[in-house]
Amino acid sequence: MNPILYTVIMTILWIANLLNDSGLGQVYQTTQKFRLLIIFIFLLIVIFKFAKNKKIILQKKDMFIFGGMFFIFVSISYLTGNKQSGLNYLYVFLLIYVMSKIEVKEFAARFVGITYLCLGMGVLYIYGHSAILSGWNGNTIGMLGFYSFLIFLIQFYDTKNIKSKVLILIVTLLYINLIGTTDSRSSIFFAVLTVLFALSFISRDFIIASPNRYYFWLLIPLIVAIIVVIFSKGSYMQLLNHWSIAHFKKPIFNGRDELWDTGFKLFKAHFFIGTGSLKGNWHNCIISILTTYGLMGTVCWILSFQNILKKGYQWINDTIICGCTITFLMMFIQQSVELGLLAENPNLLPYIVLGMMLGRVKYLNNSLEERHD
Repeated sequence: MNPILYTVIMTILWIANLLNDSGLGQVYQTTQKFRLLIIFIFLLIVIFKFAKNKKIILQKKDMFIFGGMFFIFVSISYLTGNKQSGLNYLYVFLLIYVMSKIEVKEFAARFVGITYLCLGMGVLYIYGHSAILSGWNGNTIGMLGFYSFLIFLIQFYDTKNIKSKVLILIVTLLYINLIGTTDSRSSIFFAVLTVLFALSFISRDFIIASPNRYYFWLLIPLIVAIIVVIFSKGSYMQLLNHWSIAHFKKPIFNGRDELWDTGFKLFKAHFFIGTGSLKGNWHNCIISILTTYGLMGTVCWILSFQNILKKGYQWINDTIICGCTITFLMMFIQQSVELGLLAENPNLLPYIVLGMMLGRVKYLNNSLEERHD
C-alpha cells in the first residue's frame, strides 16, 4: 500500500481512538459506527477470499486459542446477563486481522510514527494550554500521548546514529514536559523506561530474547498486583504514603492496593467464569480479565497475545517488527497500573501496533517469496 494512504488510514484510526468512549463520541456514537465498519471490512475480506476461491488458512493452534477466547467471552457475557459486552470488546481482534492484510513498508511505518508523535504531542499541548479538552480525564489523555510517543519510537530500536539518539532525547524531554499537565505518573515512568531500550542502555534482548519470554512479560501485571497487595499490608506503608503525598500529592499506590485486593477476592468467588462484566475500573489488565472472564478466559487471552507476538519472531531482527514487539509489551506492562486495554470500548492503539506488526510480517514474507521466484 502507498505509504501516504497507509498513514491516512492510521490517522483515522488514531482519531477514532481519541473519540472512543468520549462525550463527543457517545453523542455521535462513533465507537459503535467504527465497530460496525471493522466487522463489515472483515466480512468483505472473507467474501472476497471465497469469491477468488482462496482458502482462509487457519492453523489448529489459532483456531483453538482465538476460537476458544471468542466462545468463552461471548458465552460468559450472555450467561451473566451482560449480553454483547464480550462481542463489543472482541472486535479489536478483527481490527488486528484486517490490518494484518495491509503490507507495511519501512517508510510507511516511519511516516506513521512521525504522524502519531505530532498528533500525540498536539493533544497533550491542547489539554495543558487550553480549555478545549478540560472535561477529559488526564490519565486518558496522558496514555494517548504516551502510546503515540511509543509508536514514534518503533523506528529507532536498532539505531546507532548519534543524530537519531539526540532527536530521541529532545523529543522525550518535550514529551515529559507536556505530559506533566496530565498528572500521569505511569506514562512518564514507562516513557523513560522505553527510551532506555531505544537508546540501547538496556539491551532489547532483555525483553525479546525468545518468544517464550513473552509469557513472563504478559504476566507482569499479575505479579505487580500480588506484590503490591502483600506489600501494602506492611507497617511501613504510612511512611511511604507520606513521602508520595509530599512529592506527588498522591498516596504511593493511590488506592490501587485496596482495589486489587478486592479484585482478587472477587476472582476467588468467580474462579472459573468470572462475572462477565467489563465495567470494573481495576487499573490492572490482569485483574480485569480475571474478574471478568475467570481463569479460562484469562488463559485464552494471554495465549492470544503470545501467539500474535510469536508470529513476528521469525523477523525479530527487522527494525519495525522488533519495535512493534517492544512497544506492545511496554503498553501491556503499563497496564499493570492503568486501564483501557480490556473494556467494552478499549484503547485501540495497542491493537493497532499488533496489526502493524502482522502487516510488516506479510510484507517481509511476500518479499522473500518474490526473491525466491
